[in-house]
Amino acid sequence: MGNRPLHFVTLSGVPVYVSELKWPFHASTSGADWHILHGRAELLGSEEGLHVEVAVGMTQTMKDALGSLDAENAEGLVVNSIRKTIDNGQLAFVKSGKLQPVHVTSRFYSFVTKKIQFPTQSEQDVLEMLKRRVFWLSAKTGKGAPISIAHPYDCQYVNFSREKMLGLAQQLAAQGLLTLESEFATATSTLLKEEPAFVAAMHKGVEAGIAANKVSA
Repeated sequence: MGNRPLHFVTLSGVPVYVSELKWPFHASTSGADWHILHGRAELLGSEEGLHVEVAVGMTQTMKDALGSLDAENAEGLVVNSIRKTIDNGQLAFVKSGKLQPVHVTSRFYSFVTKKIQFPTQSEQDVLEMLKRRVFWLSAKTGKGAPISIAHPYDCQYVNFSREKMLGLAQQLAAQGLLTLESEFATATSTLLKEEPAFVAAMHKGVEAGIAANKVSA
C-alpha cells in the first residue's frame, strides 16, 4: 500500500498527488486532545510546483473508534480527509508556505456501523469525478495508461460500493467517453474534448482555497 502512488481527483475537480505522509501519528504538542500526522499534497501537472503542507489532526474519539492509527488502517481516511478539505476550499496550493490543518473528526465515522463513513454523493457528481479521474490520471499525467475506476479510497470518499462505481463506469463507456476493460479505464477522443471544462473546474477548486487562505491570513 505504501509504495502505490496516491493520485486522486477531488469531487471539486482538483487532481492531487499525496506525495508524503510522515507516519506515525504523534500526540499534539499543544496539549490538545489531538493526534497529528504531517504530509504533503501536490497539484498534479503543476509546472509551478504548487503544493500544500498539511497537519492532519485526528481527535481522540476517532483514534479510539479506529483502534489503530497505522498506515494500513488509516491511510484512506487521511487521504480522503485531505480531499474533503480541498473540496471545502480550506487548503491553498502554494509554492511554499506554512502547515495547513486538516481535521479528521467523527463526521467521517458511523458509530452505528462502527465504520469510516464519508457523505454519500449523488450519482451525477460521481460520474463527473470518474470522468475527471480518467482524464487527469490516465490521459493527462499517466501517458494514456489505464487507471482503476473503482479504487477503494474513491469508494470510501463517495460512499459507493465497488459494484456501483463499476456500473457508473459502464454508463460512461456506453456513452463513448471511456474504454473499459475489467475495472481499468482509458479516455476516448470524446472525453478529451471536455478538457476545457476539466481544467476550468481544477482552477476553480484551487482558487477557492487560495482565496480562503488570504481571508484567514
